[in-house]
Amino acid sequence: MKNDLMIFERKEQAVVSSRVIADVFEKRHQEVLYAIEGRECTCNGKGCSKCNYRGYQQLGLLQEVSNKSHLSKMFVKSFYTDSMNRQQREYLIDRDGFSLLGMGFTGQKALEWKLKYIDAFNKMESFIKERQSTEWLMTRKQGKLIRRSETDTIANLIDYAKSQGSRNADKFYITYSRLVNLLVGIEAGQRETVPFKTISTIGFLEDMILHTIDEEMQKGTHYKEIYKICKANGEQIMRFAYLPQLVA
Repeated sequence: MKNDLMIFERKEQAVVSSRVIADVFEKRHQEVLYAIEGRECTCNGKGCSKCNYRGYQQLGLLQEVSNKSHLSKMFVKSFYTDSMNRQQREYLIDRDGFSLLGMGFTGQKALEWKLKYIDAFNKMESFIKERQSTEWLMTRKQGKLIRRSETDTIANLIDYAKSQGSRNADKFYITYSRLVNLLVGIEAGQRETVPFKTISTIGFLEDMILHTIDEEMQKGTHYKEIYKICKANGEQIMRFAYLPQLVA
């Protein structure tokens, strides 16, 4: 989804390019870059042909005293190819970054544009949340269907392991559930609150475990080796999953 104000979605977050901001607020893109990066100018914020932007030092000061890692989430450096086929930098700016940057834009026209952008951010964020909610519920429903099949498969594995001399096979439900939680980095009971990408990965891992157990039992693989194979396959999957960090 993209709207008339060129706000778009990046990694499930509403953002706008610094180039678009420069165009809308009638600034040179270099001026907006000065604002974001907090570059100093010899005019000391009075405005000159070099910076031509009185608000940039305000943001530069904030960069000196604020948590820079937090600022880096507001302003994500990116690159684009200009008309001369050169790589140039720009920033992808989220709502908080836009609010911070907008402090330097004054006047009635600037105020009108800021209000339009606040409304556009609200609409984009509502769209993202609504889509995430729908996807989460669909994925969770699919995951529960996979889990039912996995439960049946593990029931077969329990009988299979007992025939090979296992005395703890009845704990396999917990064992394999803990394996999936361990792989995605969550505790027991957290599955109902994890992000969409995590719950989707959980479903993928459980599906892998289901098929791996079935295939290895058909081969006559020892039950202990089956667990090791499932764990190794899961670790390979997680190397490329790039799940979002959970907030404690």
